[in-house]
Amino acid sequence: MDARLIQGQSQRLILSPQIRQYLRLLQMPITELAQAVDAELTENPLLEEKPEPRNDELTGTEASSEAPERPGGAEELRLGESFGDTDQLDPSLWQGSEYGDTVGSDTRELQRQQDFRQSLLTKPEALSDYLLWQVRFLDLEDADAKIATEIVGNIDEQGYLRSTVEEIVKACAASKEAVEKVLKIVQGLEPPGIAARDLPEALLLQLERMSPPPTIAIDIVRDHLPLLEKRNWSQLTKVLAVNIAEVRKAAELIIHLEPRPGRSFYVEQPIAITPDAAITISGQDQEKIKVHIHNEKIPELRINSYYRRLLKEKGTDAKTREFLKEKLQAALNFMKAISQRRSTLRDITEEIVKAQPDFFDKGFSHLKPLRLKDIADNLGIHESTVSRALQGKYVTTPQGTISYKSLFSTKLQTVSGDTESQKSIMEKIRKVLDKEDPEKPLSDQDLVKLLKGDGIIVARRTVAKYRDLLKILPSHLRRKR
Repeated sequence: MDARLIQGQSQRLILSPQIRQYLRLLQMPITELAQAVDAELTENPLLEEKPEPRNDELTGTEASSEAPERPGGAEELRLGESFGDTDQLDPSLWQGSEYGDTVGSDTRELQRQQDFRQSLLTKPEALSDYLLWQVRFLDLEDADAKIATEIVGNIDEQGYLRSTVEEIVKACAASKEAVEKVLKIVQGLEPPGIAARDLPEALLLQLERMSPPPTIAIDIVRDHLPLLEKRNWSQLTKVLAVNIAEVRKAAELIIHLEPRPGRSFYVEQPIAITPDAAITISGQDQEKIKVHIHNEKIPELRINSYYRRLLKEKGTDAKTREFLKEKLQAALNFMKAISQRRSTLRDITEEIVKAQPDFFDKGFSHLKPLRLKDIADNLGIHESTVSRALQGKYVTTPQGTISYKSLFSTKLQTVSGDTESQKSIMEKIRKVLDKEDPEKPLSDQDLVKLLKGDGIIVARRTVAKYRDLLKILPSHLRRKR
């Protein structure tokens, strides 16, 4: 073995920085894109935001709700193309302040006000903090207090203890008896059911606090919870030797218990969805479906005129000139990438509208089979580009605000030779089960027969999979006896 230099030829796909930037911006939802624009405005001194025109400057067409979009943007520059002579650029890109991106006089005041508002925000109390606060009021020895702190530290946000007694024994170097004793004390804290190790224990801890203790409900939770899940009232009356009224009363009590004791301290933060586009239907004519790409959050950009003059001045040193050229090229590429992102998203949305006209008027039951490849072939772009453009994005439709990906569905063959989308079949299953007799719920095999009557042939396991996706229980658990 020895070190040698060997020449070889190979073919590789290498994306230019401009293409990489375009693909990165294409994948961003509109909220992330707005943040990326703000970051670029901060990093590139040649970029600035166009000020909004005053009311007295708006004409009738300029004040319209949406200005016409130009596929090429304000500056027709292909990705990767050099700018050449700056005199050839669109003059609108250069309109700016005389001294570049100067900081406004009220910036510090705005920052001070923002800092003050943030200081008023309070952090919600966590479950562990509340439990530790209660532990401090307990008359515990140091060793027991250490065990209690260890137990609280292993309680998850739902209120369940996620460590075994043996693990706590090892962590605290204590005996098993001491850990179990302290665990009972912690389980007596608020909220009821805290530090349970499973659902039955959480329910039992809540029932045992009631006065007088509901013995029938306790027996059901301790020994016969599977019968309650199946609502098998007749079997419960036999094993408990009580009448059905008492069983139903106990079941009603159990149903109203809290299965997640820490729920009141765990609040899921709502996810704010900002749609990237809106699809509307004007009148009864489906051909009047309009597509609007939301650009309101994205500021209109331009090149600062001060740096243009600085770049053209003969007295500018070579190092400064090279820096300005580099930033100018980056600014033009960035604006071009944003323009192409908008154009690509509009083209894809319009193709979806052409492929799914009935959906926007009648809903998911009329959703047709559609693949990303179908859109890509119609537009002459790669399938991965369509996937990037729709990733994590939402659109407002007459059927509500939905994700772009929910408009796509695989196809199944029908008896007549037509195709039916998977989601339209799931919608049919959901509507059938909504109208079923609760005392005689339809089985998966019954659903197969009903779908076959509509010309749709699917296997029973496929129906079961669709039912699970709809989060609908099987027939024996839906039956109301």
